Amino acid sequence: MTLMIAFVGFVVFMVINLPISFGIGLSAMLASLNMDIDRATIIQRMLSAVNSFPLLAVIFFIFAGTLLARGGVSTRLVRLAEVLVGRIPGAMAHITILSCMFFGGVSGSAVAEISSIGAMMIPTMQKAGYKKETATAIALASAVMGPIIPPSIPMIIFAHTAGSVSIAALFLAGAIPGVLIGLGLMTWAFFHARKHLPPMQMPAIPLKEKLFRVADGFAGMFTLLIILGGIMTGIFTATEAGAVASLYALFLTVGVYREIKPRELPEILFECCKVNAVVLFLVATSSVFTWILTFENLPRTLANTVFTITDNKFILLLVINVFLLIIGCLVDLTPAVIMLTPILLPLMQKMGLHIVHFGAIMVVNLCLGLITPPVGTSLFVGIRIANLPMTAIIRPLIPLLIIEVLVLAVVTYWPPITMWLPRLFGFA
Repeated sequence: MTLMIAFVGFVVFMVINLPISFGIGLSAMLASLNMDIDRATIIQRMLSAVNSFPLLAVIFFIFAGTLLARGGVSTRLVRLAEVLVGRIPGAMAHITILSCMFFGGVSGSAVAEISSIGAMMIPTMQKAGYKKETATAIALASAVMGPIIPPSIPMIIFAHTAGSVSIAALFLAGAIPGVLIGLGLMTWAFFHARKHLPPMQMPAIPLKEKLFRVADGFAGMFTLLIILGGIMTGIFTATEAGAVASLYALFLTVGVYREIKPRELPEILFECCKVNAVVLFLVATSSVFTWILTFENLPRTLANTVFTITDNKFILLLVINVFLLIIGCLVDLTPAVIMLTPILLPLMQKMGLHIVHFGAIMVVNLCLGLITPPVGTSLFVGIRIANLPMTAIIRPLIPLLIIEVLVLAVVTYWPPITMWLPRLFGFA
């Protein structure tokens, strides 16, 4: 009865369009009325959920990503990508995809990618002969790499929810899948340009300008080297890496690029505080919801029930991936990770999956929901930037989504894709 109240309440609150953190919290409160627990216990659970040192990494990475998104880094990464792939057929699409790959390594946010790089490159791709719908679809599909390539905020949330898993291992687990998505999209862009676009030759860039662009773009990419290099060498933890990355982003955008004025910092800090408040309140309310599910023994019951139906690992992974794809279309990325991790983790462990491998599968899968209706956070930002109806974007987006689903299948059924780097550096 308690589980029914929790799930029915959550669905009702979603249908009436209540903010998801409030919907989760209220459904948990309603469910708790059927349990013999003190109301103070719920408040205690919420406070203990956010009183976590690793969660500071989320705050720091959001601050660093906001600075880099507003501080001119995206423009410089686009200019760097033009040097690297500007002579290949479909150059503008390649530049967009590669820029998003680079920017994912410094921001970790799909919304930031589509807001900055998408806003810049969609009109540019149109001038190069792409239809607005196709250009927007390319930018949206490329933005998926943001939360997968390290530093990844969903990976931090997964580590916090699952417990006893290395954030560094999860960061490394997302690196190859993110790059594979980029390479798959670039392969599609190459053949699409050969078939649908007139031959186009990008103007030659003088050697001096190339060197300047590489150095200028590398200054932004150095954030990724600070984060991964520091974590892998043991110089600092993921949380400390976020703090160092924030200081470097502040130095770069205010002191070197000078795209952000010191008087703008209070506004940026307030913006980050609002984003972090939403994330942390979501963590707090979701922790109560998942605690109730665990208290009612749902994860173990689900694992035992599933294995009475079939013990075929291939089929189980297929069913779980389809389930996650559907959930990703209905629930935003962060709450989906927080709510589903405690439910599915016992099932994954019973199947013999490594927790890092499971984390990579879940994050890659749910990231696809960022560009699929009806929730699609990045999707709505993209169509607003392009001034297009949602129906116009679905058809050109389908082949790109198919590529990303194929990468998801490789990630799911070939563990070395995600586990090679963590094991190489001794984190798994």
